[in-house]
Amino acid sequence: MSNKLLSICIPTYNRAEVLDETLKKLFFNPEFNVNLIEVIVSDNCSTDNTTEVVGKYPLVRYYRNEENIKDRNYSVVLEYATGSYIKLFNDTLLFKEGALKAILDRIEKHRGDDSNLFFYGNTFLYSNCEVEICYKKKYLNTVSFLSTWIANFGVWREDFEKIKNKDRYAELQFVQVDWSYRIIENNKKTIIYFEDLFDVITPNKKGGYNVFDTFINKYLSIIKQEKFSLLSYEIEKYRLCRYFVYPWLLTLFVNNKQFFVFDTNGVVKIIFKKYWYELYLYPMLISFWLKKITR
Repeated sequence: MSNKLLSICIPTYNRAEVLDETLKKLFFNPEFNVNLIEVIVSDNCSTDNTTEVVGKYPLVRYYRNEENIKDRNYSVVLEYATGSYIKLFNDTLLFKEGALKAILDRIEKHRGDDSNLFFYGNTFLYSNCEVEICYKKKYLNTVSFLSTWIANFGVWREDFEKIKNKDRYAELQFVQVDWSYRIIENNKKTIIYFEDLFDVITPNKKGGYNVFDTFINKYLSIIKQEKFSLLSYEIEKYRLCRYFVYPWLLTLFVNNKQFFVFDTNGVVKIIFKKYWYELYLYPMLISFWLKKITR
């Protein structure tokens, strides 16, 4: 029986240099308590020197898949965990000062009180607060598409073990979104802490997926399969456009900053195929072009 309070579970693939920095900062963090925390890395059959990098950190429990199983690696790394609370963690993340201690304190506070627990970074909807919810529509309205970020996903290990067919949406690349909604439906209250928790290291290579296709098509496909009302679906579709698609367009084509982590090919076709009949799209595009030509 493990006495660990928190399992930090890191899926990784061909990011040895970034992973090295992440692990170094994690283990040198004065808030890291080896008696309470375990760190697990599941390597998706990397072709770089990930194995050698992880070997520098004897506290890491390291596993290597025989082949690249893509997003199924998320469930694999979580299933290796033995802590009371298991948390997905990007291989590009660093805890900000005070963040790790705050998470540990709140896990200890809620351990045994029969509530779901999530830790979110500050969002465009909520920041520096605690929100309690009890049904999935409120969860959608509270976190919106931020449920996609793997670092926002965490769960009591015993509740994760109860989820059946964990990889049913693996091809849609957002298994953690599906898990979150199934957890919300377990008839327990859910507590979400919103705080400024992480810094992000930007990798120098693409992550292998088209960010617009993944969010506009695949994320919305999962939301539709959750059988929300048409109004709830359309509101989320608007939020995604207003707070994700539009800012990314500005960043890419107005500020001329490229996201090397993601593929952005075919962005115009993807957006119009999903949004062409939505009236709010066109004022956004007009605003976009005005910003572009006046820059």
